[in-house]
Amino acid sequence: MSVSATFNGLLFGAELLFIPLAVAVWILISGDTVRRLIVLQLAGAVVSTQLVLLSIVFATEEFADLGVALALLSIGATIAYGHFLERWL
Repeated sequence: MSVSATFNGLLFGAELLFIPLAVAVWILISGDTVRRLIVLQLAGAVVSTQLVLLSIVFATEEFADLGVALALLSIGATIAYGHFLERWL
């Protein structure tokens, strides 16, 4: 298996992750409050995975750093959003 075939497969995998992201956006628009909270965490995980895959494909460390930072901030954002929902709604 050649190197370009591996990179094309990784790029295809990163593009395939747009499907669950589209479903997550649809649930964010039409779902109830608890589902929105769950989808917020899912979207953070999917986008951070996409960024890490793209960093492998394009051989740049910046995308990987951005993906790790997004994953870490996504956890805190979900906790803060859940706390807001519990307190004010």
